[in-house]
Amino acid sequence: MTAPAARLRSQRSMLRLPPSRIRTVGWVLAVVACVLVVVSLTTGTVSVPFLDALRAAVGIHTDGSADFIVGQVRAPRVLTTVAVGALLGLAGCLMQSVVRNELASPDILGVSAGAAAAAVVFIFLTGTTSSLAIAPAAVVGALATAALIVALGARGRLEPLRMIIAGIGVGFVATSTVTYLLTRIPEKLVSHAYAWTIGSTNARTWQHVALAAGALVLTVPVALLLTRSLRALEMGDDLAASLGVRVRSVRLGTMALGAAAAGLAAALVGPVGFVALVAPALARRITRTGAIAPVPAMLMGSVLLLIADYAAREMFSPTQMPVGLFTALVGAPYLVWLLIRSRRAYV
Repeated sequence: MTAPAARLRSQRSMLRLPPSRIRTVGWVLAVVACVLVVVSLTTGTVSVPFLDALRAAVGIHTDGSADFIVGQVRAPRVLTTVAVGALLGLAGCLMQSVVRNELASPDILGVSAGAAAAAVVFIFLTGTTSSLAIAPAAVVGALATAALIVALGARGRLEPLRMIIAGIGVGFVATSTVTYLLTRIPEKLVSHAYAWTIGSTNARTWQHVALAAGALVLTVPVALLLTRSLRALEMGDDLAASLGVRVRSVRLGTMALGAAAAGLAAALVGPVGFVALVAPALARRITRTGAIAPVPAMLMGSVLLLIADYAAREMFSPTQMPVGLFTALVGAPYLVWLLIRSRRAYV
């Protein structure tokens, strides 16, 4: 087979990913996520029997303490963690597809920092500490940051290298803004503002779960509709255009959707680093597709964040480490390894 023919066959295969392997990987990851959910609900400082935990998690009254421990504390936290992990996996998947670089994620591109900066500015200006009230500001901050990155990274058309550099620069500005505001904010608000800079799943409520479910309903269907166009874009702009893809519109829409997913995740728990970076890359390797695979990326994000949240909760018990600090501690070596392994000019 000639080289052009082999390349064409490879390109066509990217548009028609092996559904059996993707389904298998998806089901395995879903089962792992369910097991982690059960472990998180039943174990901890106080162990809860499986059936009692299950009843309490779905709102059925029990005779023991499971109603409070599981129904009001663990279940909202765990379900929020599952949704946030999925949102981060989706955001990273979309941004890596647009930029065509494994380093592209909401935290590296500065989108998460922009969401945190907007939240802290909102707290500073209004004195509001309710996470649900601050959530819209975080989403707006993420979208505004993404728009700024696109504006700085476009020169006639979107250029991946310029977008990464612009995102890193914007992220530094957002982080500096947060640091400055923490020195100016009233003392009674400092702890609440600081929580928005590290990411924490502690003290989540069923309102957070409802918001998380709504976020998934808003973002996931649109992402699935964009998947085929993004697979074409990953093969090159010219080929994608020849297949009828509106390259610029798809890129802009995908970037906005990824920023919205990252902003919604930050609105729920604050900025959590490295999950959006690692989850899509692991999903690609496990599915062996070499192309965008949003569902495995979302499930991988949920699995990774469930593991991180449980470890942060139990490893240092009775003290709990914020999950954002734990993911940064574990994810930083992965980023260093990725930088060493890549060795590309745009890195």
